[in-house]
Amino acid sequence: MAKKAKSRVVIVRLLSQAMTGFFYSFRRPRASKPMSMLKYDPIVRKHVLFLEQKRKGK
Repeated sequence: MAKKAKSRVVIVRLLSQAMTGFFYSFRRPRASKPMSMLKYDPIVRKHVLFLEQKRKGK
């Protein structure tokens, strides 16, 4: 049986750098650079930097 091909997109979790534990999930192309963006964190009620976190496991 042949191996399954890898998907062209991956689902990533952007974690708040305000250390609140709040996160957003996005889809991005596998070949692109890791994501980072300014988004709203409702726990601190401000726009803060969200960075793509490393995947655990595997």
